[in-house]
Amino acid sequence: MEIVSFDDKGAVARAVEIIRSGDVVGAHFGTVFGLIVDGADAGVAERIMAIKGAGRGFKPLGICVGAQELIDLIDGASLPPVVQRLIGTAWFAAELACMIAVRAPAHPTNRIPEHLISEHQGRPWVQVFDPRRMPGTFGFIEALWHAGVQWVAATSMNEAGSTEIVGIEDAAEFCGRHRLPLLFESSAPHNALGSLPILELNEEGLRLDREGIIALADLERAVGLPIDASAPIPANFPPMQVPAGLLDDLSPAAATLTLVGLLYPDAE
Repeated sequence: MEIVSFDDKGAVARAVEIIRSGDVVGAHFGTVFGLIVDGADAGVAERIMAIKGAGRGFKPLGICVGAQELIDLIDGASLPPVVQRLIGTAWFAAELACMIAVRAPAHPTNRIPEHLISEHQGRPWVQVFDPRRMPGTFGFIEALWHAGVQWVAATSMNEAGSTEIVGIEDAAEFCGRHRLPLLFESSAPHNALGSLPILELNEEGLRLDREGIIALADLERAVGLPIDASAPIPANFPPMQVPAGLLDDLSPAAATLTLVGLLYPDAE
């Protein structure tokens, strides 16, 4: 196992070929270490389960997408008008989805690989996020897209039921133990540790499926709508600390941009 930099073009090229061959690469993913794969590969679900353990089962992976693709994969027509207006804003997919994962009904006309969707309430659902703001990581994902890997997918680096990995030493031990060939280290500072919160868009509105790096109150300011947080999966790390009053009187779009800038201070 070799620890490499996102700035190493040779390492990026090698990682692209490894993933295209159906294998897995470890990488720092904004605020946590993750496993990156070609989600269209027929054996990827079994490979991930072999790494993370049978306790994970065949849960779908998160799909890395650009802003427009994120909207295209969601069945917006099945959502209430207030949620349709939210996803129709310019900043929802382009900025907000850079710091959350979006879980929603999948659009019926998109041919999403089966192991990237889940069945919920009798219909397929998808989990997507936009990695554009993640320093270093996005350049690697762009290289995968340019190489023809349409369905770049990811999951947290940890055994099922264990805390996600946020430190390079633990990530290196994990990758070595599971014989992953490459591990990309963090390339820029970030002001939180842990996984993205998962925001579910459903027929009733918005629901917090999993807590994460953005606190509920800050997330509600970013979306401008109340979020049902009655039973989320708890986070393993505290959310990003936001100075008191920083988001007061800001529009949802401005609050979102402020949070993204605070989370990834060196992002372009």
